[in-house]
Amino acid sequence: MTTKTLLLVLLAASAAVVAAPAPAALRKLIPPAVPADRPAQAELTAGLRAKVKTLRLNGLKIKGRDVSRALLLLPQDRARAGIINFEIGSGERAGVYQCEALGRGLTSLEARPGWPAGLINGVTIYYAPPTETDGATVPGIYDLRNITPENYEIALIAKPDAGDMVPKAVVEQDGSTKPYFSGAWADWYPQTAVVAPVDMIWAEDFQDGSQGSGVPVIERRSKPSSEAGKARQAAQLAHNPRYYYGPYGRSGFAVHTDRWEDPDRQADPKYAGRPELKDFRFRDTSGCVKLRPGCLALLNAFISEQAALGRRVQLEVRETPLLNTPR
Repeated sequence: MTTKTLLLVLLAASAAVVAAPAPAALRKLIPPAVPADRPAQAELTAGLRAKVKTLRLNGLKIKGRDVSRALLLLPQDRARAGIINFEIGSGERAGVYQCEALGRGLTSLEARPGWPAGLINGVTIYYAPPTETDGATVPGIYDLRNITPENYEIALIAKPDAGDMVPKAVVEQDGSTKPYFSGAWADWYPQTAVVAPVDMIWAEDFQDGSQGSGVPVIERRSKPSSEAGKARQAAQLAHNPRYYYGPYGRSGFAVHTDRWEDPDRQADPKYAGRPELKDFRFRDTSGCVKLRPGCLALLNAFISEQAALGRRVQLEVRETPLLNTPR
């Protein structure tokens, strides 16, 4: 091998380096438990800050780009909760954060071919694998953007119910041309916190060295069942012609929350006894990543801050056996 060839190989290897910590450092991020019966961001963050001062994932130089990343660690058994880690760089909320997170996809209480089984408080559930539409979150690298009216044309997939507090700017947009488009469920804008769902776009050019390396990216475009669905699909393709190309043909990933923590829902008799009220792990994610509202608000702040610095904001999703043990 010539000196020039060796140099090119070393440069290529350097460009492919993944930003997430090495296994020994990764173990430091694993908490002794991931509580599911209460919002746990405060205690998980306190535990993380006792071990590390910085994640060293902001302002990275990768492939000639300035990059900042959040790191989502998911167990192989998706019936369990994972953890998301990120760092706000300045201001009153500066510091590293850790929150519980779900990425398990669609679930069923009945066995289905090819669906792995998991156990939650003695209840056996089955969850769709990453290869299926709305299945478990696919490990790899994603670009992140807050789905806000400033940069997005937003089409609500379901109209808000009476009393729902979807931000007025989302419902009544100004009609100006926006660089991005998203269909968003009204449930993604909860009453308990002012948050925005987050777009997760498969970063085809950044998968080298990640668990997404080698995952097939193909088009699997769905056929809309309504005129509204046709309009959303046309608008999405006008903004992003490759939107329906994704890992295993999947698209439409997002980080969002739900309404299970809204006081009105918790007090509503028709939801009494539902396990989702008391155990975060029972909540469905339908192929996306789910956080509690308070954590999503912090993630929104991280994305806004790092994007304002001119950085490409990303999420690395990594599956790890370190979260497999009962917790």
